Amino acid sequence: MEQALHELIANAQVYDLGQCYWNGMPVHPFDPPYQYFLFDYHEHVVKDLGKIEPGFSHAIGMLMTSMHAGTHFDAPIHMSQDLKVQGIDITPYQRGTGFVDLPAPLHAMEDVPPLVLRTVLFDIPAARGLEVLPDKYSITVDDLEAAAEQQGTSLNPGDCAIVRTGFGRYFETDGNKYLHDWAGLSPAAVRWLAAKKPRLVGTDNLSLGVPDLFDAHRVLLIENGIYVMKSLNLESLSADQRYLFTVIVLPLKIKGGEASLIRPIAIA
Repeated sequence: MEQALHELIANAQVYDLGQCYWNGMPVHPFDPPYQYFLFDYHEHVVKDLGKIEPGFSHAIGMLMTSMHAGTHFDAPIHMSQDLKVQGIDITPYQRGTGFVDLPAPLHAMEDVPPLVLRTVLFDIPAARGLEVLPDKYSITVDDLEAAAEQQGTSLNPGDCAIVRTGFGRYFETDGNKYLHDWAGLSPAAVRWLAAKKPRLVGTDNLSLGVPDLFDAHRVLLIENGIYVMKSLNLESLSADQRYLFTVIVLPLKIKGGEASLIRPIAIA
């Protein structure tokens, strides 16, 4: 059994679903900008480290970012409606350093386990004979069902559902289009997905819903406690027509955190 598993993994195709992070990358207008810079330069520290080991030096970088920049993962406590998440008042559990003593089923990022999930890709542009959906297109239930039928896939409880719009291609090439013209899930489509009871829903854009910006977050995170990941790179999966695979997501164990930067992979 163990040998068979090793052989299966060794022969599988691995897809990197994460986008790059860089200064000036597109981030949500409500969020602070992503900033990475070098704190230590090799030529600045060689005189000090060289006293310990002649000629030795290092570079050390620093990162300042929202946890919602680029490819990232949201826990349900990221959003609230009337200050409640899954019916629980969230305000008593907030601190400047994060969330503490959360009552079940609420939890912060340190309690999100490594996720290894059966995953269905709903490739909506491919199902419609397109490379990318029209600007601000609102994905319907019919779109989701048509994609599943054409692909021969079905979504089970506990799975991961990933929705491709095609807008991931603009992440590095056209930040303005990526931030303002994205296609996304209609309110009915979001509820159709939530009724399937997936554990995780992902997409290749920054905001799940169109035209209602926050409805998708309300339904998935606040009402149903379903994890969300966004700004995925799904172009290679689509090109290879990989619609059913295993996704591996390892969020950072940030105590009190509501979200995490991630680099998920698909094994197909």
